[in-house]
Amino acid sequence: MAFRYAALKNNSTTDVFSQFTVHTRKSGLSRFKGINLCANSSWVGERSANVRNVEVEVKLPAQLSIKAMQQHNDLSRITLAIFNDTTLFQDENNSRLLNEKVFGVIVGNTSIQNLTDYVTITINHNKKMLDNLFHRCVFWFENENDNITEHWDPTGCKTIVQANQTTCECDHLTYFAVLMDFREENTTLDKNVLISLTFITQIGCGISAIFSAITVILYCVFRKNKSDHVTMIHINLCAALFLLNVNFLTNVWLSMLRNDGLCKTIAVCLHYSLLCTFTWMGIEAFHLYMMLIKVFNTYVKYYIQKLAFIGWGIPAAVVFVCIGVNKDNYGQFVIETQDKNNSVPMCWITNNLVHYVTNCGYFSIICFGNTAMLITVCTKLIYVQRESRHEKRSVWKDLWTVLGLCCLLGTTWALAFFSYGPLHVVQMYLFSILNSLQGFFIFLWYCAIKRPSKNQISSYTS
Repeated sequence: MAFRYAALKNNSTTDVFSQFTVHTRKSGLSRFKGINLCANSSWVGERSANVRNVEVEVKLPAQLSIKAMQQHNDLSRITLAIFNDTTLFQDENNSRLLNEKVFGVIVGNTSIQNLTDYVTITINHNKKMLDNLFHRCVFWFENENDNITEHWDPTGCKTIVQANQTTCECDHLTYFAVLMDFREENTTLDKNVLISLTFITQIGCGISAIFSAITVILYCVFRKNKSDHVTMIHINLCAALFLLNVNFLTNVWLSMLRNDGLCKTIAVCLHYSLLCTFTWMGIEAFHLYMMLIKVFNTYVKYYIQKLAFIGWGIPAAVVFVCIGVNKDNYGQFVIETQDKNNSVPMCWITNNLVHYVTNCGYFSIICFGNTAMLITVCTKLIYVQRESRHEKRSVWKDLWTVLGLCCLLGTTWALAFFSYGPLHVVQMYLFSILNSLQGFFIFLWYCAIKRPSKNQISSYTS
């Protein structure tokens, strides 16, 4: 957005229009020592002792002259613009703006970025406006690329909230506002926790993706002429986990490209791979039921083909329905710290109802069935242990069997139901560690049950 000014006869001038008010003053690289600008409902200008009821105050540091010289900015004029009409700054989310105003700071003839002495914008407001809400400082992102929509972006800005005052400290100059979000406060994380969880998850997912791929490769290279149903179900689960881990690892990096179409595509792929993982964990429990409970008359024609249709087809149908209802159900999602100063962007589901129904609700059904199946297996193992007291039976073997089934059935994902209360952070660490390494654990399980003896090696074909 550009402004046109007539030649300044004096050092400064103020123009009032119906949609915005503009204050402009002459400056220069040699004589700039920093400046304080302020504004209220009827006046915009430089800070002085007799100014009262200031709505916004902008402090420009002296470092601007150094950065202006480095970035070929003549620093000839300094402009503070107050926009009363915010229709020009509406994004696709219809974001609410504090005081229903946008504050723009323009310095010289080019933009200035990467300041170490922050530009400070202090906004006074009514405390009641903040009830049940949190807010953050953002800038209006504009780009000539048609694939990137204009939007509010918090990058480079830090938010400091007091009783009836919000201060924005930013390392660049552009259009600023305070963006409100109706998200619950308890969904945020401490900065150090967020950083450590991010690293743990990325490392775990990387390990899981590698070993999931190795498991599938081993199956393809050393498979028998006719593979059993158990192994084929395990391999499909590993394939789903591989897709989930790869999509997750590339998600955060690709979300930084700010391409809306690409972000939606990544979010769809991540959602689909997550649902496939849940579905194949449910199929593991179903096959366990067929083997242990319904032992007789269990032959089903095209059994694996039908399971594959369910395991890969149902998640696809769910995702297509979500897209058909509203393609904006997918997009950029931001995880923020408690102090609102740091965030991790990712491409994910933007509609809470879609998330709760397709992820939480869907997994709840599968988790209930898988947990019931795990309890049934444990009960049978205890019964067999009691019946074979006169024989030597390894308790450790039964224990490893149960732990292996916990990985296959995904019972550790049930930790998501305990993400509240005083153990919230501990639960998140356990959840991140156990579930990000699920592919690695299944690899160990696969190696244990498929380790051939010396006389069996010759029967394997490549």
